[in-house]
Amino acid sequence: MKRIALFSLVTLALCACQSNQRDSSPSLFKDGVQLRQKTVAVDAEHAKVIMKAYGGTAPVEFSIRREGDPDQRMETLGTVMDTGEGRVFNWIAKLNQTVASAGFKRFPQLEIQADPGKQLTVASTANNRGNGVYYSCGPVMSTFSPEKAKVYLVEFQFKLEPSACALQVFDITDPGNRVLIGGVGSEMKAS
Repeated sequence: MKRIALFSLVTLALCACQSNQRDSSPSLFKDGVQLRQKTVAVDAEHAKVIMKAYGGTAPVEFSIRREGDPDQRMETLGTVMDTGEGRVFNWIAKLNQTVASAGFKRFPQLEIQADPGKQLTVASTANNRGNGVYYSCGPVMSTFSPEKAKVYLVEFQFKLEPSACALQVFDITDPGNRVLIGGVGSEMKAS
């Protein structure tokens, strides 16, 4: 009985410890089963930022820090996964998306609204293990200042030669014209 009480106290103490990150990512307990991620609309006063992964199947966790936010810890937004849309049969991509979204809260993309003129720092990390192989790359970061009524794509890219990853920011306000913007980005080798 004493061991159970001690174990309960230790568990409670560990749960009460503060983390160095804020977490607003969706969870099964908090949000239930979700077949689609939450979306945001573009408006005249804000920018829309879309976060995606491309080129690999490892889940990628995204976090942000907004300039002017009183709490400057990184805020975890959630996990995305490249479902292979456009590169595999459509029904396979949709099946991958449904299973990953509903069960694991890994969406094809995450979306947020950003305040114009204030720097936004986006960090991402990919981790995967399976079949005796462990892949880890990140965190990679990119910092940029969004503009009003624009749409940005922050893309985590799995690089094959050499085994590395990168984070790039594109202005995709005009969907037919993907423009790399001049933010501070980073690239690193996988471990």
